[in-house]
Amino acid sequence: MTDLGARLARLEALEAVRGALARYVQLMDGGFVDELLDVFMADADMLAENEPPGSGGSVSYHGRAEIDGHYRALPFGWFRHHTTNTTIDVSAAADHAELSSYFLTAFPCGVQGGLYEGTFRLDVDGVWRIQRWQITSSWGWGGEAGFHYFESLADRTLRGGKPVVWNQIVGTNAANQ
Repeated sequence: MTDLGARLARLEALEAVRGALARYVQLMDGGFVDELLDVFMADADMLAENEPPGSGGSVSYHGRAEIDGHYRALPFGWFRHHTTNTTIDVSAAADHAELSSYFLTAFPCGVQGGLYEGTFRLDVDGVWRIQRWQITSSWGWGGEAGFHYFESLADRTLRGGKPVVWNQIVGTNAANQ
């Protein structure tokens, strides 16, 4: 591969990994677990530190089947994740990348946050997926629920986006009903 070709491959990888992180957050918040699992390699490893948040515990999973249980147990429609200060280091061969990104999770009665860290790999089908994923929840606060959702605006997304509907009842999601 020429120098220009290698640089182009790394730039394409960078954007693909950035897109995979965005899909991860959007699909998780919407409760679209089947599609979310496709963001992970079939044999991916996942570690969640301080899980559940504030407990000091850790949970680990190997493969999509185990990871599936973690995400299906979440109270969809109750939170929104936001990422920032994302760093992506693509390998010289453009076949894997290391990612680090702060996250903030907003919910009706508080916020919490931490760090996402992971390795993304180019899968055999040409899609960048998570090979190793670590979620470290490191801070948070909460109080009485005081959020009001404007449901009439839920279906006005652009570019074929999947509207994520807030539910006042923990554990339900309009997308999964």
